[in-house]
Amino acid sequence: MHVRKSLAAAVTAGGFVISVGVVTSVGLSAATAQAAITAVPLPITQYSHMLVDPVHQHLFFTSGSGSSSILVTDYSGQTVATIPNEPDATGLALSSDGSTVYAALPGADAISAISTSTLTETARYSTGADTGPTYVAYTSGMIWFGYNGSSAGEAQIGSINPGTSPATVTLDASPADFWYAAPMLTASAGGELVAGETGESPPEFASFDVSSGTATVLAPQERLENDAILRSFQITPDGQDVVIASGYPYYHQIYQVSDLAAVSSYPTTTYPNSVSISDDGYVAAGTFGGANAIFMFAPGGSNPVNTYNFGSNSLADDGAALTPDGTELFAVTLAGGSTSAPTLNIVPNPEVPVAPDPTSTDVTCSPGAIVAGQAASCTATVTDTATSGPTTPTGTVTFTSDSSGGIFPSGGSCALSPTSTSGQASCSVSYTPGHDGTGSQTITGSYGGDSTHAASSGQDTVLVYAFPPGGGFVIGDGNSANGTAVTFWGAQWAKDNTLSGGPAPSSFRGFEDSAVSPVCGTSWTTGAGNSASPPSGPLPLYMGVIVASSITNSGSTISGNTLHIVVVQTNSGYEPNPGHAGTGTVVAQVC
Repeated sequence: MHVRKSLAAAVTAGGFVISVGVVTSVGLSAATAQAAITAVPLPITQYSHMLVDPVHQHLFFTSGSGSSSILVTDYSGQTVATIPNEPDATGLALSSDGSTVYAALPGADAISAISTSTLTETARYSTGADTGPTYVAYTSGMIWFGYNGSSAGEAQIGSINPGTSPATVTLDASPADFWYAAPMLTASAGGELVAGETGESPPEFASFDVSSGTATVLAPQERLENDAILRSFQITPDGQDVVIASGYPYYHQIYQVSDLAAVSSYPTTTYPNSVSISDDGYVAAGTFGGANAIFMFAPGGSNPVNTYNFGSNSLADDGAALTPDGTELFAVTLAGGSTSAPTLNIVPNPEVPVAPDPTSTDVTCSPGAIVAGQAASCTATVTDTATSGPTTPTGTVTFTSDSSGGIFPSGGSCALSPTSTSGQASCSVSYTPGHDGTGSQTITGSYGGDSTHAASSGQDTVLVYAFPPGGGFVIGDGNSANGTAVTFWGAQWAKDNTLSGGPAPSSFRGFEDSAVSPVCGTSWTTGAGNSASPPSGPLPLYMGVIVASSITNSGSTISGNTLHIVVVQTNSGYEPNPGHAGTGTVVAQVC
């Protein structure tokens, strides 16, 4: 085996991109598809990288430092083989014809070649003493690897040509570059290669054109000041961009491969740590910490088509892998930290948007009967009505009224907050009806939905009433039930009304003029006979009326209590002359 110095590159062949040890050939806004996830514990004690073999529908798993084998499972997570004598195996890459998996073996200072059909090692390429190769990629018939060197600051990129006999190993493939630790590599089918440093914050990156088998610098090594420690990245299928997960900022950044200029981003959340891209350009963007989730984006999309949450189980660094056709998503989660036993999460059809959960919206306004100009509080409660696994709706509710003149502060919208009931959220707004009439007003609360919940709406009615000018009409408490026909003014008021505290004075006609705005629990006075001056009319169609349980007469003064206030829908025919009675029907209780 010959070892010489030249520059190398990494590529994605056969339509898939081999990135950061994850061979990816590479679905709330979008639905959060929890029910689709199948979790399978893996028989390994720790996780390093994962590779998809789409031809044989196998998954390869390495465990990094201290390990001695490579696990192979089928797409359902069932063990197919354990490949022995692979010390400290980390990064993985797949040949363009799918026949060989290449594994970086820092514990053996070598790259091993494993047959995907027999699942046995067929060759091992020494990279030299103390090189510690960590990351590997394959393109244009060449194996490319990032290695550490014998001491800090001696890391570099190397290449292997397995087509020569013996295979040719090249170290210091980019001598103009300085890497503190083994650079992570990702490449495209067209021969673009991006290298990024994993141990520094902010990290350093460089890009190359390696389509000829040697490396031509596209963007020289530079520090990306807007990034934290690199955890995963991958070049898009067209070779134009690279999607980066670096822990910070809290979204997945997109840089041009040609010059490493920032061009866009995928909006995710705190601590991006995984990237995988399918052949059709869909991006699986993973995060951990604040939200252990994978967001599925259409190429260049600004909203995820699906979001998969893993609860308290942390998504492993570089723990996402899509199949080339995008029909399967695999995610490795850890229950107790980076050294915990890993679990494989299997998600079918991640690129197909999942139908959001149905919801119901219930609207309640209180008080239900209000004086014109008084405010009511209207609450919308949105419930996830899915038959299984309901989640808490988020987003906003917008309120409207079917009557003009009413006022909703802040535009009539409010943001939902979770209630104590699972799968339910609520919010409230204030509504003040206008002074342009009384009657029933319908308040509608419209929930717009979110990435995981469908829109819905609900209604409630607010009865707007008014008191007559100059005082208030009265009825007896024996006549105050809803639906009761009442006489609130007239010469026969005392005969037409029943009071639990005893009969009313015969001289009381039904109107008091001391309490202009009646309040429950207070008392009132008025003059006997026609001395009280009732309004001339017309009366409000929906009128507030005092309910009295006791009315007494002392001299020329009549006194009574305000046990309740009700709303009466008034009839026509009223006049201030007691001979023209004021009548109506009780329709609501105020207090």
